[in-house]
Amino acid sequence: MHISLLNDDILPESQGGAAVVVDRLKRAYEAKGHNVTLISSHQNAAKGEIAREEGRVSILSCYPPVQRHRTCLGTSEMSGRLTQVFEELRPDAVHIHNIHAHLTYESLRIAKQHTPHTVLTAHDVFLVAFARLVGSRFEKLMLEGKPVHLHWWEHFLSTGRKYWPLRNARIRKMLLQTKVPVVAISNAHKKFLEANGVHVSSVIYNGTEVHVPVSLKKIDAFRSTHGLTGPTVLFGGRLSADKGSAVLLSTFEQVLEQCSDAQLLIVGDKRRMEDELRDVSESVRSACVFPGWLSPDVMRVAYAASTVVTTPSLCFEPFGLMNIEAMAEGTPVIASPFGGAPEIINDGETGFIVNPRDTKLYADAMIQLLSNPKEAARMGEQGRKQVEQHFTVEHQAKQYLDLLADHV
Repeated sequence: MHISLLNDDILPESQGGAAVVVDRLKRAYEAKGHNVTLISSHQNAAKGEIAREEGRVSILSCYPPVQRHRTCLGTSEMSGRLTQVFEELRPDAVHIHNIHAHLTYESLRIAKQHTPHTVLTAHDVFLVAFARLVGSRFEKLMLEGKPVHLHWWEHFLSTGRKYWPLRNARIRKMLLQTKVPVVAISNAHKKFLEANGVHVSSVIYNGTEVHVPVSLKKIDAFRSTHGLTGPTVLFGGRLSADKGSAVLLSTFEQVLEQCSDAQLLIVGDKRRMEDELRDVSESVRSACVFPGWLSPDVMRVAYAASTVVTTPSLCFEPFGLMNIEAMAEGTPVIASPFGGAPEIINDGETGFIVNPRDTKLYADAMIQLLSNPKEAARMGEQGRKQVEQHFTVEHQAKQYLDLLADHV
């Protein structure tokens, strides 16, 4: 079967979670004997309207970001180029991912014109939201287990003059007209989308590879290279306040009072945290290690070289790839309850689910694992088993292939 995978951006140009998922699915589909073509976008006019490489097609999309909430529905230029690409590729099945910036929702109609075997995976909240889901009202509803329905004024407050009230209604209309099934990546994600008018046909968890454990030699070399001498907490990805970077830094002061040799390994762009670093003590700044962005292979070593991984998101996190990536390397995770993490982590068994707003509980969870490496190792071992049973990319790919084959 020839499968086309659509995503606005892909590796290595993008560091986004959806791009990682698409890359893993491509390799998993190919391992099962399928022919796969990636369809993405580029913003370099010098590359031409349609750039073709082996197994990849990239379509030009250049417009001011301020227009995103209108252009995401479709433009004549993108529709014409997408139609040309589909006519050339003639795929048997189409798996659509993030299209709300460049490839546009019009790709739903174009794909269905060429094959009935089309599926859309929602990776975030942008099918129904104009910005990430943050704020005290959202946090309160999530903690109470209640659905989060967004009001028009919340959309307006999050985007201001960029708000266009017809956007969501037109997306829902496209989904109804094309009958493309929408897949959520956690039950919490499904609950949120349906509370805001999008029917979800399936929940399919993201997956990751489970490799042979990283050798002690590689772990020791990594720790030596980056000056890691004490128990280590890893935090990484998009370093921003809504991902919990500020609350993590402020909480780490309490951690150091009990575990004075603890270190904080922060993977990503240090410049994104400069303001937050100025607001914490010298002891916290001295405990931070910034290796920059790491390749997937080196990131595996970083997970294995850490005592615990934390994902303290204050925004709605539908899944959180770092959770399963860390667990696959035998490292326990401390995650927030705002999203899909409670469906991944067995609280008290493979890590902890803690509201990072409660800095004492959050600090205590880190201290408990940093000061007890045997308990951390035991939790990490259970987490690896959890991934092997429920969160492999092979299992994820099989579910999607079954859905693509069945949906007509």
